[in-house]
Amino acid sequence: MSDYREPNAQPACRVGVTAEDLAREADRAVLYGAVLAAQRPGVRLKPGIAAQVQALVPAVRAFLAGRDDEEAAYALAYARACGAEAFLVQKRAARARSAEVQE
Repeated sequence: MSDYREPNAQPACRVGVTAEDLAREADRAVLYGAVLAAQRPGVRLKPGIAAQVQALVPAVRAFLAGRDDEEAAYALAYARACGAEAFLVQKRAARARSAEVQE
């Protein structure tokens, strides 16, 4: 008897994952890219998400800058919707601490 097994159609990390889970993961990738692009404007992005990232960057910049306007609120709502609110809030806090140290 052989130990050969047929490869699964999907990786083990994807077993039981719903389409909604995959969509949230894709949205988080866009948010992570927007935070990166806001912090490092010349960063290279994956072509598949570059347009979405660039559309979100102004809102993320507004949030990271500590603004309390509609644009910043959109970034926070986007982060909440994809399960990355804590990540975005942490980035804002780190930026504020960094600004305090530089003063």
